[in-house]
Amino acid sequence: MHIHSSDRPASWAIKLALGATLLLVAVEFLTGHVGHSLALISDGWHNLTDIPSLGLAYLAIYFERKSPDQQRTYGYQRAGVLAAFVNALLLVAVAIYLCVEGYQRIVHPEPISSRIMLIVGVVALVINSTITLALSSGRHDLNLRAVFIHNFGDALSNIGIIAGAWLIARTGQDLIDPLLAFVIAGMILWGTAGILGGSANILLEGAPKGMSVNELAGSMLVVPGVREVHDIHVWSLGSKSHALSCHVTILDMPTSESELIAQRIRDSLASGFGIDHTTIQFEHTHEPGDFHRYMPVAAPKK
Repeated sequence: MHIHSSDRPASWAIKLALGATLLLVAVEFLTGHVGHSLALISDGWHNLTDIPSLGLAYLAIYFERKSPDQQRTYGYQRAGVLAAFVNALLLVAVAIYLCVEGYQRIVHPEPISSRIMLIVGVVALVINSTITLALSSGRHDLNLRAVFIHNFGDALSNIGIIAGAWLIARTGQDLIDPLLAFVIAGMILWGTAGILGGSANILLEGAPKGMSVNELAGSMLVVPGVREVHDIHVWSLGSKSHALSCHVTILDMPTSESELIAQRIRDSLASGFGIDHTTIQFEHTHEPGDFHRYMPVAAPKK
């Protein structure tokens, strides 16, 4: 079992964020209805999606700590990836809802209490900024990055609410309020695009982002004794753990010598690409000559 040193501080930060976010949601909903501010209500919904987000993130950290067993031979590393994917889908649904509500408010405008909007915006900014800073150290993890982007987006939307409240007070233009709702929805969609793509790629066992199969083959072909590499498959077990399987052709030799080649390949992949789980199947050849080639996986016959 591998417990990362950042897991315990992240767990504490998520617990703190859950309590603070619950309080903030209640305040924004109440003051939003009292002050007729769609921006505050929108931000309340935005923050409300952080509740399942934070809960899923906490459960994901718990499951990622569990050791592999007979049913989950790779462990539970994808729990965090699945949580990130679900969180992103929730955010997309919220963004659509905010756009619909913003359109309705444009069609049927209501007077806005800019003072309430300003006070709550400042309080929300302080809370969300604190949570964002507490989670900033875990941005390399896809699951924690999803939560980080949630709260970073919340903090940015709070700045927009504060600016909007000031503009409404100065100009008397209540239309600024639904326009802010559209801006918040756009920020949500922008922030979730990368999370959806990254988590879907892992769940579909695609090659890790930025990793080239040709480069992987090239790094293996320079290992002394390797003649040919084919059937390379590379995928991610979680947001920080990658795996690879391949067939490697070598000359017929004793097992003790072939194991040395295997270890050199594993070392090259670990140091050059961060691949920590490698399965190598050796094939032997008596073909003369010193050749080094990569044979891609053949396309299925139609």
